[in-house]
Amino acid sequence: MKKSTQYGKGLAGFFFGLILATGIIAGILFFLNQGNQNVFKELTQPKQSEEPEILKPQDKAEKRPATDNSSTQADEEKAKAEKEAAEKAAKEAEEKVQAEKEAQEKAEQAEREAKEKAEKAAADKAEHEAKEKADNAAADKAEREAKEKAAKAEAEKEATKKKLAEKKAELEKKRAEKAKAEKETADNAAKDKKAADQLTAKQKERAERKLAEKKAAEAKKQNKPTPEQILNSGSIEKARKAANASATKESSNAASKQSAEKAEAAANSGKKAFLQLGSYADRSSADSQRAKLAILGVSSKVVESQNGDKTIYRVQSNTMPQEAAVKLQKNLQGHNINSLIRSSK
Repeated sequence: MKKSTQYGKGLAGFFFGLILATGIIAGILFFLNQGNQNVFKELTQPKQSEEPEILKPQDKAEKRPATDNSSTQADEEKAKAEKEAAEKAAKEAEEKVQAEKEAQEKAEQAEREAKEKAEKAAADKAEHEAKEKADNAAADKAEREAKEKAAKAEAEKEATKKKLAEKKAELEKKRAEKAKAEKETADNAAKDKKAADQLTAKQKERAERKLAEKKAAEAKKQNKPTPEQILNSGSIEKARKAANASATKESSNAASKQSAEKAEAAANSGKKAFLQLGSYADRSSADSQRAKLAILGVSSKVVESQNGDKTIYRVQSNTMPQEAAVKLQKNLQGHNINSLIRSSK
């Protein structure tokens, strides 16, 4: 509003100056026209007075034309001076108007430039503010997206950890259930085997006793002295007695040996043992050994134990009688699998 008011004032001043200059020029021209008419009248009057010739004295006749000439010349000079003054005034007025016009144009140009500069500055400022606002919005969006991504990653990590924990707990539960089932199966198998072994041992003992008695009876009937025994004893009777004594002694030694073996077998049958089939630093190797044993028909389990800061994974067979453990150890050696017999507490 302020700039429009200044522009209106300048335009009004320009028109006022133009009207003023026009009025001054019109006044000067009017004055010049009046002066030219008077001079023309003065110039025409002497001609009219010269028509009648009047005789006058010589001095007066000579003076009068001089007076008329000087008056005419003075009027011309006056008119010329007035004309020059009027032209000068008109020129000065025109120059003043032109100067005012140029000043007005310069003021308007300066005003336009200032206005354009202000508008450009405002546009630059608005563009800068818009750009800064866009940059801030982009930065805020990037920061928000980064936070959301980090939160999502953290949530996924927590979900993965929770899932792994649940899976581990479920796996441990399955292992415990499987170990319990295997233990129950092994215990039942051991009981069944023990009963079968006891029954077999009694039957075997009975058969061996009968066989020994039969052998002793046959030996007693058929104990014939050797020629060496006859020569050493000096008679057949003494030689026969020596042969019977030798046979009795051998039978007694055989029975003692059988009793000792039976006692050892009975002692071993009462002990429980298991085989340690490998010791590993990682679970996967232990599971691989366990799978290999399963192919051979050997049930086993993985037992974890701490050795300082390290976890050791041992592959162990189910608990069984000592005799069965020895037999299984020999069987596994045929498959290039080494093991150690451990007593079960």
